[in-house]
Amino acid sequence: MKSPSLKRKVVGSVLSAALISSLFTPVGHAEEKEQAKGQKEKNKPMWTQVWGDEFDDGKIDPTKWTFDLTNGASVGIPGWGNNELQYYTNRSKDVREEDGNLVIQAHKENYQGFDYTSARVKTKGLFSKKYGKFEIRASAPTGKGYWPAIWMLPEHNRYGGWAASGEIDIMEGWGSRPNTIAGTIHYGQQWPNNTYSGEEYTFKDGSTIEDFHTYAVEWEPGEIRWYVDGELYSVQNDWYSQSDGQPDTNAYPAPFDEEFHLIMNLAVGGNFDGNPTAETQFPKEMKIDYVRVYELTGREYREPTPPIITKEDYLPGSKLPQADGNLVYNNQFTETKAGDPGMGIEGTANWSLHKEPDGDAALSIEELNNSRFLKVNMLRPGGQLYSVQPQSIVSLAKGRFYKLTFDAKTEATRSIKVQVTGGASVGYAGYSPALNAQLTNEVQSYEVLFQMKKESDNAARIEFNLGTNDQPVWIGNAKLVEVEGIPFNDDIPKVPLSDGNRVYNGTFSVGEADGMSYWHVVQEGKMSASASVDPNERQLHIDVKKSSKHEDDLKLLQKGILLNAGDSYELSFDASTQPKGDVFVALTDEAGNVYEKQKVSVSSKTQKYHLVFKNLQLTRDDENAQLVFYLGGVKKSMTIDNIHLR
Repeated sequence: MKSPSLKRKVVGSVLSAALISSLFTPVGHAEEKEQAKGQKEKNKPMWTQVWGDEFDDGKIDPTKWTFDLTNGASVGIPGWGNNELQYYTNRSKDVREEDGNLVIQAHKENYQGFDYTSARVKTKGLFSKKYGKFEIRASAPTGKGYWPAIWMLPEHNRYGGWAASGEIDIMEGWGSRPNTIAGTIHYGQQWPNNTYSGEEYTFKDGSTIEDFHTYAVEWEPGEIRWYVDGELYSVQNDWYSQSDGQPDTNAYPAPFDEEFHLIMNLAVGGNFDGNPTAETQFPKEMKIDYVRVYELTGREYREPTPPIITKEDYLPGSKLPQADGNLVYNNQFTETKAGDPGMGIEGTANWSLHKEPDGDAALSIEELNNSRFLKVNMLRPGGQLYSVQPQSIVSLAKGRFYKLTFDAKTEATRSIKVQVTGGASVGYAGYSPALNAQLTNEVQSYEVLFQMKKESDNAARIEFNLGTNDQPVWIGNAKLVEVEGIPFNDDIPKVPLSDGNRVYNGTFSVGEADGMSYWHVVQEGKMSASASVDPNERQLHIDVKKSSKHEDDLKLLQKGILLNAGDSYELSFDASTQPKGDVFVALTDEAGNVYEKQKVSVSSKTQKYHLVFKNLQLTRDDENAQLVFYLGGVKKSMTIDNIHLR
């Protein structure tokens, strides 16, 4: 409201009082409106239900639930990837609504060549959600081999196959541990290079999973919280995702920033609780009273912030860094100690060799390049990567950064998986990303950087997974040292990605949380603009505060592009500008000297643009070339995404 204009005229005290009143009334009204708005917000419930099923109409709702069928072989994962024994059906014998519950019942019977039947229901294709509260009231059976689960998978595997796109386990139960359940997330790279984290919960007052309990997760950007009967027992906010063929992890909070659907099932046998015994009773059932999904309405969702982990001291009894800083003891394979069997041969103290029943190897020590290497001759490679696994036992402290380096070779070519992990007491948790080292017949060096984000561990292991391949492997010069941090290098030479793209993070979704990794925004002259990536849209948005007449006053560029002399290149990208206008795109050398430059007329509506660079003034290969977008002509704003250079 505008204040009334005043004339310089004395009209007495009555007019003065009226004038004062007129001046202050609008402000008071604004305050009242603001207070009323605040009260309205305060009166909003924290969570408002947006979807659910009470299972009280006697029939499973086909608009809400569908089924997974068979033992998994029909979709290429027999035993559902966990050596499960049941065959899933949609028969009413195995799954039905009854007495206000969804009942999933497991039977011991011969069916389709399997000894057990049960059911698995899901909302895939019917309902999925990103963020919110997911609440389920359920009971589950006890008995060795029962594996009840209420969990979530991504509706679309944006970041790749399991578990690069994530998994959220709201509740998993062990039939043989009736007083305990677990809440877990799975993430990282695609199997088998995935990892997980979570917590267990023990029921109060002697209760078991056979009693009805309310299980819930509250999922926000950058944080997931687990509850049993309203009691918070676990908070997770530290995870990552890395897609195959990408140079770095996806921007946090990936993979838990996409829509997920719900799954509920009762498995029999498998890796989680083992197989049933003669004492296991059948049939038994899992009952779900209701499923309710809520939207957060009492406040805004939290902003996703990567967690900061405080550096801790090493635990008492740790194998502390040696004089050269190396945490790998006996990395030259020269030490033999009484009471330490090592790997069963001389010179391997502080190391151990894990072998599965289907794996075997013969070990020896050989000298290569003036260093002593462990040679592993594969006698039986086994069916798992860990079937043959030399290990170096090391101590790690929470919050500290580490760099692992080692040398390795083989006779021809093969790969090995190397990872720093915990042992059985921590569920073999991954402490570092998994490295798939590609070996040749020449000694090469390999490197992994990581932060120890889990609890300090005196018995961590550097695992060299050599199984499933009969080629021999030589390993030497293993070194694990502390470093100050893991700096992000935007300008590394960019080896073309697996899809041929020479641009890194062309989707503004890889690397650091701001989505800007590998890119530079350069302003010159009087140009003033800001660049940002919305965490939901994952596209670059440039907002121009002060425009320019010079195209090179604002540049978006990426360094370290590999260009080969004599080759032509196709560039594609999605873009829009407000208002429509011209931008220029060039390939240049490191100093900015142009190899070839082209003009693009960009619409005010997002479109895909294609350019072909076939007249490059390039006489030799350039590993430090630049891709440059000249944006000085943008008047108000621009969006750009999906940049590919091939």
